[in-house]
Amino acid sequence: RAAIEPFLTTGKVSVVASRTNLGVPGGRNLGLRAARGEIIAFIDNDGYADRNWLSEAIATLESQPDVGAVASVVFFAQSKAVLNGAGGTMNRSGFGGDLCFNVPYEFAEIPREVLYPMGCGMVLSRRVMDRVGRFDGLLFKYYEDLELGIRVWKSGLRVVVAPGAWVDHDCGHSDQFFSNKYYLCQRHRIRTVLKYYPLWRLPAWFMTELKAAHGVGLMPWLWNLRHFGSLLKWRLKFIGRSGSFWHLVDPSQGSFPPPTPNNQDYRPDSSRLGPQLVFNGTEDYPQLNFGWFYQETDGQLAFRWTQAQASALFRFDAPVRSCAVWSRVPSLGQRAEMIIRPLGELEPAERIRLRPSPAWGRRSYPCRLAPGSYEVLLVTERTFRDPSGRALGVGISSIMFE
Repeated sequence: RAAIEPFLTTGKVSVVASRTNLGVPGGRNLGLRAARGEIIAFIDNDGYADRNWLSEAIATLESQPDVGAVASVVFFAQSKAVLNGAGGTMNRSGFGGDLCFNVPYEFAEIPREVLYPMGCGMVLSRRVMDRVGRFDGLLFKYYEDLELGIRVWKSGLRVVVAPGAWVDHDCGHSDQFFSNKYYLCQRHRIRTVLKYYPLWRLPAWFMTELKAAHGVGLMPWLWNLRHFGSLLKWRLKFIGRSGSFWHLVDPSQGSFPPPTPNNQDYRPDSSRLGPQLVFNGTEDYPQLNFGWFYQETDGQLAFRWTQAQASALFRFDAPVRSCAVWSRVPSLGQRAEMIIRPLGELEPAERIRLRPSPAWGRRSYPCRLAPGSYEVLLVTERTFRDPSGRALGVGISSIMFE
């Protein structure tokens, strides 16, 4: 409240407060009851909107009559080159996930249509909100934006992304207040599936659930049984609406989306950059920028796998003539490249094609670089999945410029 106090006297801002914690959907419904405008926009308490966010979102909302809701392009506030998401979808098991999650903006393929708009930055009209109904107050936190998106599609409207509507999200800030996040996600996932999945798909879904072990036992199911009456009311309300959302559902089963690096953990420190990156068992690597999985060992060798794209920063105080990389590129058909460019620029100074090899090895590559600060991008055209579901690029133990 302190941040908006100076604006309260303008008559353009008001505060609507609740004596009790109504959760995310309850808080948004409280705001909806007090709102008087024709455009409804939501942003989280840890979201920071670009100055053109709302105008870009409204332009997209009004671009075609069948646009029911608009998703913003959301960046990590602590890693501004990387996307938190651009709308989202779910898979056939009902697990939701943000699209383009943890993808560098430079390499992201921003979708046009999505299943749902992320709650941090969603924009709708009052007309659409009246048509699809308010948020389900029982979804205390998580899934409230996903199931709203389903209702938009079920109502014959579309959810689209506004590529110029940007929001920075200090993602995870509010999660620290919810130690039971996984339980909440499970119970809301089940409720969403039972509310909206086509009836003929539910038997197969139930069979898959019986075989799955999601780690929270019967508690989410018992909660849904207690609230089955309200669930049935929601289902009956939308059962006659002919709009379809299934074409946007990811065909995978089980947990979704696949594991990705936690890019928010990386804090590049320009004062500590040097000509070498060596994974040696510590956790202090000021060169890492994004795209690196957690550190592992292969025998005595410490290393990290990359995503399809990974970035690290270097500084050279003297001219560079070569680069030695201790790496593993497992597949012979896997094209992996090091793109070296001056920090803050897009044009490469050098491009190095890493030689594929299923075994670890130290390989030296010629390159000529003037003194200065540089970004090294490791880009892999084709990744492979490990048993945990991670999409892996190349393994790196060290990069040394000489």
